[in-house]
Formats: sequence, structure tokens, C-alpha cells
Amino acid sequence: MQEIFFKRLILSKIAMFVLIIIWGGSVQISGGSNSEVNDLSDIRDVLFALFSASYFFVSYKLYKFKNIGKKLFMPLVLVFIVLGFLGEFFNPLEIEKDLFYLFIFYIVSPLFFVAQGIVAGLLYFSQINVKFS
Repeated sequence: MQEIFFKRLILSKIAMFVLIIIWGGSVQISGGSNSEVNDLSDIRDVLFALFSASYFFVSYKLYKFKNIGKKLFMPLVLVFIVLGFLGEFFNPLEIEKDLFYLFIFYIVSPLFFVAQGIVAGLLYFSQINVKFS
């Protein structure tokens, strides 16, 4: 039962992450940045693309109960937080706050972070821990 919950949670996190990526892409396409394109935003975009590929890989490994997924999960969560805050600090976005923004910012993102916490708790403080070898 706990395995099924864990796998569904991983799939839910992937779906939420895809929505976050779609929203970020729509902001990039609409030119939502308040400044001209610069080297810092290019680096942030490349780092986020690398992070995204790594996140999908780790999510797949978690879904399959592989130890590499467990070992890389928390560092990726920390990278996600750092990329988000530093990116916004150095190059804040001035975007239109439409319905999609409100849905992502006030519903999907908080649920995504809660799901991250639940996964971390399950990985380290439940019987799921034994499944990873």
C-alpha cells in the first residue's frame, strides 16, 4: 500500500513539474523578463534545463526504487530551491499575472514542495527506505 502511494506521489510530482516547466516556457516565449537577455539569464536557462533532465532521471529511479534516485533526490531539491531564488534575485521577472500564473504560483508550486517533503520523509523515515538497494 505504501509503495503504491509512493509511486503515485512520484507521478504526481512529475506532472506538477511539467506544468511548472510549461509555465516557465510560456513566460520565456512571451518575453516576460524585465531586462534584455543577458549572459546570466542564459546561464540560468541552461542550468535549469540540466536540472530538469536530472530531475526526470531521478524521479524515474525513485519510481523504480533504485538507490541512485534516493541519493540524488535531496541534492536536486536543494539545487531547485537555489536556482529559483538566485535566478529571481539576479534577474527578476516582471510577468503578467494571468490565471495560469495564479494556478501555478498559488496551487501547483506549493503542492509540489509539499510533495517533495512527503517524498523525503518517506525515503528516510518509513519502510520505503528498505526498498532501495
